[in-house]
Amino acid sequence: MAKIIYACSRKSSFGQEDERRLRKICERLEPDNLRLPVTHRIAVNGSIAFAIVNDRGSTVDGNSVLLGCLFEGAERWSYPGEPCPDGAFALFRESGAALEVASDAAGSRTIWYCFNDQYFVASTSQRAIVMFLGAFQFNEQVTPWILSTGALGPGFSWDRRIKRLPPESSVMLDKHTWSLSLQRHAIAFSPVERSRRASKVLLTKDISSVIHSLGESAGIDFKKYVLPLSGGYDSRGILCFLARRGIAGDLRTITWGLADNLDREKNDAAVAKELAARLGVKHRYHHTDMRSEPLARVIDRFICCGEGRVDHLAGYLDGLEIWRKLLEDENCSGIIRGDEGFGWVPVSSELTVRLSVGIGLCSDYRNLKDLIRKFGLPAQEFPSSLQRQEGETLSGWRDRLYHAYRLPTILAALSDVKYSYVEIVNPLLAGKVLHRVRELPDRLRTDKALFKDIVDTISPDVPYATEGANASMGSVLRKREIAGLMRNKLLSEQARQQFGTEFLNEVARGIRDEGFSPAKRPGTRANVIKSLVPRALKNWIRDRVAKPSLDPNVLAFRVYMILRMREILEEDCAAMESRHPRLDTRMSAAG
Repeated sequence: MAKIIYACSRKSSFGQEDERRLRKICERLEPDNLRLPVTHRIAVNGSIAFAIVNDRGSTVDGNSVLLGCLFEGAERWSYPGEPCPDGAFALFRESGAALEVASDAAGSRTIWYCFNDQYFVASTSQRAIVMFLGAFQFNEQVTPWILSTGALGPGFSWDRRIKRLPPESSVMLDKHTWSLSLQRHAIAFSPVERSRRASKVLLTKDISSVIHSLGESAGIDFKKYVLPLSGGYDSRGILCFLARRGIAGDLRTITWGLADNLDREKNDAAVAKELAARLGVKHRYHHTDMRSEPLARVIDRFICCGEGRVDHLAGYLDGLEIWRKLLEDENCSGIIRGDEGFGWVPVSSELTVRLSVGIGLCSDYRNLKDLIRKFGLPAQEFPSSLQRQEGETLSGWRDRLYHAYRLPTILAALSDVKYSYVEIVNPLLAGKVLHRVRELPDRLRTDKALFKDIVDTISPDVPYATEGANASMGSVLRKREIAGLMRNKLLSEQARQQFGTEFLNEVARGIRDEGFSPAKRPGTRANVIKSLVPRALKNWIRDRVAKPSLDPNVLAFRVYMILRMREILEEDCAAMESRHPRLDTRMSAAG
């Protein structure tokens, strides 16, 4: 559990009042279900000040801070302007003349920043920056993206002054000229002509090297880390590589989902349990069934910890109790997570490319396409940097969007929820692995073909899962208590002031209250039949017959999330007592 805020002052030194404010920011970021005291690290050194929430292993050298870990040795990691090492990190490095903030190759640990003629502020938390600024300026550009994707969109923040640092990028502050410059490495897929066998050997070597580094350069204590294990390829691949290295024995694995899924054949829960047993690893299954505490509190905790960056509520209905237990009851320092970018599902058109990576536009959905025009919502523009390039194949564009958008926007947002409790290491997102993937031809990336081949080669003969262990979003949001909560929020005065009565009435009319419908559970007849329909046929239907329609309850929850997150940010500012007395809130940003 480590989030950081880092500030540099141009003209004056930070003092005791700033130290007090930083401590209060840290306290506001603590999850409300923790039972043990939390220790924060606060440093105020002249024009530099930073605070680390529940610091349990950051690396500090003077005013330089490494949050996360490195996959290779790097003696000069703390020097601004030095080449960035490979790793999973947020990097802040400072000297007398410069301050640099750098992201890893995947943007797996999101860094936000803003800048004006008095201050440069960067953080892994938007809430922290807003509290430092002392005022919140809502960014209307996020609205259409939240509605169509359930996420903030490509590079956007809740506050219009705050920018997101792209993957494999750095922002450099020249203290003497007080100027900011952004350096970013373009994400480009350039296939190299090799045989399948040669590609397999190289990718296997790269993955093995990173996995080996976990116990070396990264300094992971496997007794204090767990591996979330699903029934698919990604986490299985990590576990098998660890087993080959002989370093899996001390590692524990966990899976989570509905209580009765543990006995369902070919469910994530059952397959993970069998795989762990075959490899001699301790395994535990955590239930994500509804908690006894009010669902409003459960949802608030999810939104607060994840800062409203993504709407994937279904896996967190236990009130984030899994993560509290890992931190407080099991003395777990972190998790080794299987996020990856080896390639994605087959696509047949630009529409299916956008939908597959979670960057669908409102115009891509039957029931959203008229919302912007009809209700005067902010226009939704697809960034030119993410548009399909001349000569780019659909599969190449799909995987470039996965690396440039889905990894830093969706998967990093899900990590944010967990960073409130534990550290996260993503070995499959190492720069050397991602760069190697970008050398593969489409056929070896589609459906992760080459990576699956590698895992099949080293895995025991345990079947792969065909269904997940968590409830579906549709069934979760039809629970009466949640449906009622959404209706009440949509009919509130605050909601009317932001969206207008007509829009809210239209969204509220679509809310369905069915409780947990058995027909919506994973593995039931309707879902099994749906899973048997070939993806090519599903894509054909989307391309030629009918655009998809967004579940009305999912739409309502996304509106709820916008409203609630705006309230949380305004409450954060109010809790800081007064605006920073020296801060001009008209911030600008590089890039």
